[in-house]
Amino acid sequence: MKILLCGFFGEGNLGDETILQAIRQQLPDSCSLTITSGHLSSIGGQSIRRRGMLAWPAFIQALLENDAAIFSGGILQDWSFEGVTFFALRMIAASMLRCEPALWGAGIGPLRSPGGKKLASRALKRVNTAWLRDDASNRIYQELTGNAAGEGTDWSWLFPVTARPQRENAPMALNLRQWETGDWRSQVAHQLRHSQRQIVGMAARRSDIDVIKELAPNASVIHPATFSEFADSCRNFSLGLAMRFHAALAMLRAGLPVKLVAYDSKVSELAKAAGVLTVAENHISGFKQADTVFIAGEQKKLSLMQDAFTGWVRNIEANRRR
Repeated sequence: MKILLCGFFGEGNLGDETILQAIRQQLPDSCSLTITSGHLSSIGGQSIRRRGMLAWPAFIQALLENDAAIFSGGILQDWSFEGVTFFALRMIAASMLRCEPALWGAGIGPLRSPGGKKLASRALKRVNTAWLRDDASNRIYQELTGNAAGEGTDWSWLFPVTARPQRENAPMALNLRQWETGDWRSQVAHQLRHSQRQIVGMAARRSDIDVIKELAPNASVIHPATFSEFADSCRNFSLGLAMRFHAALAMLRAGLPVKLVAYDSKVSELAKAAGVLTVAENHISGFKQADTVFIAGEQKKLSLMQDAFTGWVRNIEANRRR
């Protein structure tokens, strides 16, 4: 069996690399996996270029050679032109060339423009299997296709995280990312001015270091290599302020009292689901641990998604043998 995995992999983003690692673990050892990658040398295994002049010929060839195409992570986001077109056009191409497109643990949106919604709708209507990672994505999928998706979760839940006892007076963990729109910079700056704790930056991508240093010049910064390392590092802190989706998940699962910097809807939806505040809602206090119902619910969703994924893989393999 041959699977094509489509996403923004091989670019040093902790979240995307976590998803890649999880899906690899879920596939049988006999499965051949081809990955769309920004940097071929960094990803290992079989990969094709994600962008550039040679990207489309290589992708078409991969569709002809593979049995199914998995789309995962944050997809169809119209913050940029490529955020919609990269995924939508590849879903359509996969369907046309009979390389079955499927969404596993994907998050859809935000989709604000009529053009983005129209293109996304055309692509999603060609997808027969969709397990999405949050309620907002499920609502978008229902709106654009008229069908219900499976209630899945993010693939990072596959990796165990031990919640630690709270540590009084330990440093605050700070994760930020480059993002040009919104009022989040002033909100974070206000929060940090009222912090009585030492601040330690936690980068989920190398470019995070610059913006952490911009808003917290005296902070030391660590750059964990994996999701598990990121979550384990949270044992050294008393509070967490997170902007990236997977950094927020790691802090929430590690038991840190947190607030989230909701630069887009997926982070605000995560805050709502976990029962915690965003920095926009409270610039000074209000750090909270994740609701235990949220933790248990996501673990249950993971189990259901894993079972469905296993059945889907078996069907792909059976159809291949016909």
